[in-house]
Amino acid sequence: MMTMKLMKKIAALIFSLVLIIIFAGNSAVAGNKDRELVILFTHDLHSYFLPHRILTEEGNQMQQGGYAKLAYLIKEQRLLHQNKTLLVDAGDFSMGTLFHTSFLQEASELRLMGKMGYDVVTFGNHDFDFHPDGLARMLQITRSKSKHLPALTASNIVFSKNDPGDAELKQAFQSYPVKEYMIIKKNGIRIGLFGIIGKDAGHDAPFAKPLTFADPVRTSKRIVDILKNKEKVDIVICLSHSGTSPVKEYSEDEKLAKAVPQIDVIISGHTHRILTQPIITGKTIIVSSGRYGENLGVLKILYSKGKDIRLAAYDLQNVTAGIPDNITIAKDIAGYKNIVNRNFLSAYRLTFDQVIAESDFNMESLASAYAHPREMGLGNMITDAYRYAVQKAEGKNYEYVHFVLEPLGLIRDSFRKGKITVADAFQVLSTGTGADGVAGYPLLAFYINGKELKDILEVETSVAPLKKVDAHLQVSGVKFKFNPQRILFDRVTQVFVQDEEGDYEPLDSQKLYRVCSNLYTAGMINYVSEVSHGLISIKPKDKNGRALPDVKQAIIYTDKNSPKAAELKEWIALVQYMRSFKDTNKNGIPDIPEKYHKPEGRIQAEPSMNPVKLIAGGNAITYGALFIGIILLCAWLFLMWQVIRKIRSSSRIK
Repeated sequence: MMTMKLMKKIAALIFSLVLIIIFAGNSAVAGNKDRELVILFTHDLHSYFLPHRILTEEGNQMQQGGYAKLAYLIKEQRLLHQNKTLLVDAGDFSMGTLFHTSFLQEASELRLMGKMGYDVVTFGNHDFDFHPDGLARMLQITRSKSKHLPALTASNIVFSKNDPGDAELKQAFQSYPVKEYMIIKKNGIRIGLFGIIGKDAGHDAPFAKPLTFADPVRTSKRIVDILKNKEKVDIVICLSHSGTSPVKEYSEDEKLAKAVPQIDVIISGHTHRILTQPIITGKTIIVSSGRYGENLGVLKILYSKGKDIRLAAYDLQNVTAGIPDNITIAKDIAGYKNIVNRNFLSAYRLTFDQVIAESDFNMESLASAYAHPREMGLGNMITDAYRYAVQKAEGKNYEYVHFVLEPLGLIRDSFRKGKITVADAFQVLSTGTGADGVAGYPLLAFYINGKELKDILEVETSVAPLKKVDAHLQVSGVKFKFNPQRILFDRVTQVFVQDEEGDYEPLDSQKLYRVCSNLYTAGMINYVSEVSHGLISIKPKDKNGRALPDVKQAIIYTDKNSPKAAELKEWIALVQYMRSFKDTNKNGIPDIPEKYHKPEGRIQAEPSMNPVKLIAGGNAITYGALFIGIILLCAWLFLMWQVIRKIRSSSRIK
């Protein structure tokens, strides 16, 4: 028989084994336990450091955004979730307000994002608007002036092998460094991040040349393969400046998720879309938080080793006026405002908060115009402003401007009821730089003949529906009608051009007309030639009808004969025009005229399937298509006749 002592030893051994089994089991469970990751995200911030006014659907005004308030929310989330938070941005952090005018000297965007604690940031198309050497300088300034650097990733940028125009940026990428992908560990989760610029965004980055962008899908497949198989990451996050769209054909990030299903999360920028609920494509979660820092995206996911990630929670935290400011960020922004006043606006004898006009009404919401592109009262005012400003700049040497055009996609904000400041006006026309390297597109004026003018209007009727909002036109000096049922590139049916007396005369196809546009739009004329496959060709000319070798020769200067001659910027043209308005309520501030409250009918669609109206007054495209159609019809009738003959012949033989 077993002694009591031996029994105690066996009991102790069994107890120990049970404990080992229990703890081992618990340990295994713990190893497979869900780990939480909270992704805080933004995109398309566009230098909107300060809160801005927006219109609600009810037509009321409210304040949204502001980096100081955004920083407060970020800090709040970090206190709540500690080491589980990851803060990222999907590009276009610059270009949109007066603050970006110090992009080359202060690099205020990245420096503020560094202080706010951004972990990883990628580029958007507008971050290249100061050209490769400008972006290179900004990166160098960020490194030299800031201790807080956000990590930068860019995966599908291709530097030129032969053109030295992007050599400085290539060196800056190495020095910063800008990496092809990043690995970050949060809450025990190994996260791989990379950044891409989509096809549409790449097309909208004309100033990035000679740098180009590789195919985003092929690039993503290559990077994801590295992250999964070489780096052995647990989660893959793509910071994509490509965008989604309600029209699936244009929804690049949904296509990306289908093509590269190993991507776990896509932070989707570029299209400024607000996704109140994520788009789930396969196992990929796609999220977007809008624009201008109006929302802080909060995506909570759960990770368990060997399993797909799971969506735990999703929220867009609205950055409203009631949110307190982060004092440090607010103080930095005030300093950057002083720099803008001193280094940029003083040259124009203007200040940031200077009131230049007021409005008794809200002008059309830009969100509404983008959703349903059309003629706008705001667009009419902008294009009228260009004619006014060119006349003022040229003085006694003024040559009459017959026609002005401005793409809707370059109008970046609208005006609300109340006082309008210099900063408000700049935000409306904030994109681009000139040949002088200074922020803001300059205005150009050149000549084209009447046939070419009609062809430009075909952009609105034929090209714009293919290119979405970017190519829809706002015009001054012309009124035209079109039939959207007619063949592409021959839909404009009537054009009337305003003469110097203010009367509208029918277009003369042989006459030379003076056209005004900004630098970007003048360059877009070549795009019209491309998309029409040469069916439409427009060549800017001088007043004698000679082709201009370089469209930059047509830039308008404020005082051409002065050694201090400066480019006439489109935003300055708008400021000058608004300051010329009458003070109707006698309070010392010019008032926007009521005529700009609504469109005045400069562009009129007249849909008709009437056969005569489908071909009347057609150009070579219409009559060429008609001729081909008749030939095909005759061929079909001949074929049918031959078939019938054979059938009849066979039946006779039988």
